[in-house]
Amino acid sequence: MLRSTIADAPLSVYSVAWGPDSDQVLYSSGHQLFIKPLQPSSKMLQWKAHDGVVLKVDWNPINNLLVSGAEDCRYKVWDSFGRLLFQSSPLEYPVTSVSWCPDGELFAAGSFNQLRLCHKTGWTYAKNRTETGSVLNIGWTTDGTQLACSGGNGAVCFAQIIDRKVEWNRLIATVEENHRINIHDILSENDEDLDFRDRVIK
Repeated sequence: MLRSTIADAPLSVYSVAWGPDSDQVLYSSGHQLFIKPLQPSSKMLQWKAHDGVVLKVDWNPINNLLVSGAEDCRYKVWDSFGRLLFQSSPLEYPVTSVSWCPDGELFAAGSFNQLRLCHKTGWTYAKNRTETGSVLNIGWTTDGTQLACSGGNGAVCFAQIIDRKVEWNRLIATVEENHRINIHDILSENDEDLDFRDRVIK
């Protein structure tokens, strides 16, 4: 049931995301982003974010950072005051989806037949080609180890985060597959693979 209308934008609103404390709403309209508090007396924040129509936004509750993707073929990272922290180089196609990993350390950005995994500061860890057409939506598992993408051609694809590393003293542990960790001793140069029945999550 519709309780109230908090905004009435002059152009189409393509994407919306809740703020960390559920007391603000981030949404896109045209080239601009808006942060609208639910309290009527609070001032709305508004700024030009892209040179093209903003297609997707997301707001992470852990790091309090925003990410946006647009028809200008860029994705951008913002703080909650609308200050630009990172701007990607133009991609080949419009950025049609962005989504934060639940822990706020990574986010994913999708465009036509491509999915990028990015650090929270914006730089790209990896990019993979998909056969989905434009990636229209991205959903993460709650543990942040896998994601699913929906495509404009009707496809749904799945991805797993691998090559995550943890270093301790002389040992380096690397997640090679979702059920396997490689342990490398940098002094002896020995390697050992540990296989698990359950999926490695952290």
